[in-house]
Amino acid sequence: MKILALVGTNANFSYNRIFLKYMKKHFRQMADIEIAEISQLPPFSVDTPLSEQTEVWKLKQKVKAADGVIFSTPEYDHGIPAALKSTVEWLSYKTDVLKHKPVMVVGVSYGRQASARSQVQMRQILVSPDCNANLLPGNEVLIGNASHSFSKDGRLINAEARDNLEICFTHFVEYIQIFENANKEGLDMSVKQPTISEAYINFPTGRLTLKEVQQIFSTIPFEIDLIDSTDHFAWFSDKPNREHVRNVASLGETVQECHPPLAVPAVMGIINSFREGKKDVVTRPLWMNGHRSLIQYYALRDVNGHYLGTIEFTGNVEYILNLFENGAWSTDGNTGASESSDNDNTDTASEVVATPAPAANDDTDADATTGASDAGSVDANDDEADATTGASEN
Repeated sequence: MKILALVGTNANFSYNRIFLKYMKKHFRQMADIEIAEISQLPPFSVDTPLSEQTEVWKLKQKVKAADGVIFSTPEYDHGIPAALKSTVEWLSYKTDVLKHKPVMVVGVSYGRQASARSQVQMRQILVSPDCNANLLPGNEVLIGNASHSFSKDGRLINAEARDNLEICFTHFVEYIQIFENANKEGLDMSVKQPTISEAYINFPTGRLTLKEVQQIFSTIPFEIDLIDSTDHFAWFSDKPNREHVRNVASLGETVQECHPPLAVPAVMGIINSFREGKKDVVTRPLWMNGHRSLIQYYALRDVNGHYLGTIEFTGNVEYILNLFENGAWSTDGNTGASESSDNDNTDTASEVVATPAPAANDDTDADATTGASDAGSVDANDDEADATTGASEN
């Protein structure tokens, strides 16, 4: 079980940070707790340019991937810190990453009443329509007198607070499991429906059952992603060991939501070139996960040429390149003759005309929006490049 814990302040020193580190170690047998800082996030503003939202995007991805989220808040002037309020606004404005997400609120403060008032405020925010998180009621972790509740090495030495924490965290883990089991049962029911396994599709070239269609996508040696005609992430092939790790929580998101902010202009450039009919394919060779891969973007169109979306094909091409480099194509498949064989018998041998490769500095076919030509990519060797666009996140 993976839980994301947010330090609810941008202060350099915080007992809430110390508390979350204690929870991470104390409950390591129950859950994998990742601690996230909010100090690198820009203040919330709808006018903040995409180029300044990389840290926001990264935090959203962590929230989506987590089974549950813990918000640890101090209390400033009977409320939550401004930095924490700004963070929640980033996580709820034009995004559903908190929707139905199991959440827990904890807090440490110097006063005797701990962070009681700020936790009430935090709970009200999390159950608001824009957040719509699943908050476990009656599960309060309130630690006051912070300077006397922790040892110098960060241990929670207040026995009463520690006992309450263990009860509340156990309840939270069980709460998460309820939602996980409910989702799993719903998935199992959909798989067991007889109409699904018995249904089939008639294509112009034959008939396939839905099960066969699913397994074809899982078996072919490349993965497929689809952005629909409205620029929303609509589908991805369920292929094991994907180059691009996808999450069903990203389905339905816009291009802006499911891509790093710095990559969005390049991705939209490709999509718009397809929508406007300027291009039908963009090819990008890249190094991914330590090996050579090929990414190809295709415009998806109906029989009348109307734009339906953008398909991304990604595959590891090391096997093919190794075959080529080891001379797999050195023998003519039709005649069995080697390319180095004597070709004096011109009566039976057909002439082969090689098409020269474009010069490295030939920008004639370059994609103006991405810097990539249909035959390659100017940043194909950038190890830090974003796999979907070739754009570096740094």
